[in-house]
Amino acid sequence: MNTKTLSGWLLIVGPIVILSAFLGWPNAETAQEELQELAKNPTLSIALGGLFMTGIALLFTGLSISSRIIAEGGAKWSSLTAVSGILFPISIAVIMTSVGLNTGAVRLYATSIDNASAIHLIGYHITDVNGLAMGISFIALGIALLGRYEDLVRRIIGLLYLTIGSCHLIATFSEIDALTIVSWLGMFIVSIAFGVTVLRDQSNE
Repeated sequence: MNTKTLSGWLLIVGPIVILSAFLGWPNAETAQEELQELAKNPTLSIALGGLFMTGIALLFTGLSISSRIIAEGGAKWSSLTAVSGILFPISIAVIMTSVGLNTGAVRLYATSIDNASAIHLIGYHITDVNGLAMGISFIALGIALLGRYEDLVRRIIGLLYLTIGSCHLIATFSEIDALTIVSWLGMFIVSIAFGVTVLRDQSNE
């Protein structure tokens, strides 16, 4: 398995793992309500957090590898992937910190609700500006895809990544919840499509 094939599989498996974690995550309007729901079954909650983090790591690693591969092509705007190649791993670190804090809060809840609530609140909001990094990353990747490839499929994927990045940026500075949902679901669907495209190209070589 070469690097390009690996990136293709990561782009497919990562979103599927994340969506699997989302299915079991409590639907709460506030951080406190979410913590209360998570604390009802700590083992399951911690497992879901680990599953989510694994999916994020797989997806963003796949995106980072893809950025590096595109940069090697030396085509127009491909240098922009240097930005996404750096910011995607930073997003992994921020989300990992959030998941770690949430895990600690769930474990602490039984013995100290106040401390657990404070820790969870930090973890809940620490990713508030992560949409900025994700938005810039996807915009850079989208422009690079549009600049390097001539085939319709990858140009559409590039355009969709550009749109997703814009949604991430706008959602960071606004209170439009629908944009957040669109940007995340779009990120998953388009990345799976990108991964399938990468694997299909590899099989044809």
